[in-house]
Amino acid sequence: ASGFGARGSEGRCAPVWREFTKCVSEADDRSSCFKFREDYVECLHHKKEFTVENEVEAERARRNDEEATKKRESLLKEMWSFSWVTDPKYAPKEGGS
Repeated sequence: ASGFGARGSEGRCAPVWREFTKCVSEADDRSSCFKFREDYVECLHHKKEFTVENEVEAERARRNDEEATKKRESLLKEMWSFSWVTDPKYAPKEGGS
């Protein structure tokens, strides 16, 4: 919360920190500053952001698996319903050989 970033410029969370400290210094009830504190912690750690990203990725994976399963079942159904014996092109010829 020094206000300095990794490369000497202002840190990414410094403005959020200033809002939080201003709220704490001016507020009669510190619980009214909870949202500022929550924003500051999120700025530092990105926990909510990562949670949302993980949920989105899990849903994407679920949908991809569901789609792959449907395609696999369709392909297997088509493959097993086709028989080279019933195709006249491959049927045994009349009269031997």
